Amino acid sequence: MVGRSRASGFERALAPGAFACLALGVGACLAGSGPPEPPGAVEAGGSSLAGSVNAAGAGATGPSAGGSPQIIPSQPGCVAPPVVGTAVFAAQSLDSASVARRILFSWTTDEQAAELRRDQVLFTRSERPGLGPGYAFNIVQQLAQDQTLPERAQLASLLGGELFAKARYAWSEPWATRMGWPGEDYGGNLLRIVLKPEAWVAKVMNGDLSVVDLQNQPVSLTAALANPERVGAIFYEKDAFAGGPSCNGSFISGSNGYREFVVGNLAMVEEWSIGTQQIHDRLSANIEQLTSFLERIRGCPVTNGARQWNLTVVCQWNSSGAQPTELSTYQQALAIPSDNYLAVPERIAAMIETLQGDLFELDPLVVNPGSP
Repeated sequence: MVGRSRASGFERALAPGAFACLALGVGACLAGSGPPEPPGAVEAGGSSLAGSVNAAGAGATGPSAGGSPQIIPSQPGCVAPPVVGTAVFAAQSLDSASVARRILFSWTTDEQAAELRRDQVLFTRSERPGLGPGYAFNIVQQLAQDQTLPERAQLASLLGGELFAKARYAWSEPWATRMGWPGEDYGGNLLRIVLKPEAWVAKVMNGDLSVVDLQNQPVSLTAALANPERVGAIFYEKDAFAGGPSCNGSFISGSNGYREFVVGNLAMVEEWSIGTQQIHDRLSANIEQLTSFLERIRGCPVTNGARQWNLTVVCQWNSSGAQPTELSTYQQALAIPSDNYLAVPERIAAMIETLQGDLFELDPLVVNPGSP
C-alpha cells in the first residue's frame, strides 16, 4: 500500500502463468484481464499495504483515467451459482460502517524481519529519502489545513504529526495484501499486531475525518482531541475525493482505488509478533479459504479487465442492498483490487501458491510494548 516509506520489493513475477493453473487442476483458466499495468505508469505513492512504511514513491495505483468517465456495461457471461451455506469470505467483508479491527497483519521483507528480531522495535521508518508521504497523509494534511471544522483540522494535524510519524501499513487478513500491485512485493514475512481494547480508529474517507472505537461506535472529535493518544490506527480509502473512482450510476471515472490501515501509535499496541503458531495458522486458514473460493468461482470467473474491475469493486464497497454472493463477499474483503486479485482461476491459484511459499518453520517472537 502506499507508504511514506515502504520496503523495496525484490523482483518477482506476480502475474500468474499456466503452471499455476495446471498445478491446481484449473481447467477453466481465463486471461480475461489483459496484461498487468506497467509499474512505470502508476501514480506516485500508490497503495502500500507493505509491512513497513518504507517506499512511498514506488508505483501502486495504476494509470489515471484522466477524469473521463467510463460506462461500465453489464457482462453477459455465466450466472454464478447461489451461495450454499456461508460464502467463503463473508466473515471478512469490510464496509465503511464497520472498519474497526483489533487484530491486523503487516507483511515485511527479510531485511526488516531480521531488524525486528534483533532490535524488537516495531515502528522505525517514516519515509524514504526524496519521497514524500503517501496518499493517506496527503489527505490528512489537506484536512489539517481546512479550517471549516476547526476540531477536525486540529485532529488531522495531530495525526499527521508525531503520533504517526513512524508507521506500518496493514490489513485484517494476510491474503488480501500479499500480492499487492503488479511489479511490487512487500515481503513474505508476516507480522501480527494487536491493538489495545481501548484503542480508537480514525477514518479518512470521502474528504472527511471521523473516529470510532473498536466496536465501531462513533467517538466525537472533541473526545478524540482530548485523548489523541488513544488513536491506534488510521483507516484510509482512496475514493473520489482523493482521486480514486468517482461512482455515479453507470459512469465511473478517476484512477484506481484501494484501502489500508496505518498503524503507528505504539502506545495503543498491546502485542506484536512474528514466526508464531497463530500466524502460521492464519496463513493456513487463508490458503484453505482461497482453495474453496477457487472451486466455487472456477466455472464463472470475472470477465472484466483489471482496470474496469477495480473501479467496479471500489464503487461497490460502500453500497448495500444486493444479495451477498461468493464474488461480492470476496470483493468486499479486498484491500487492493489489482490485476493480481482479479477473480479468475489463475490469479487465485497464484495467490494460493504464494501463500504456501510463505509458510514458515516456527520461530516465535512475541513483544508486548511497554512491558518489563
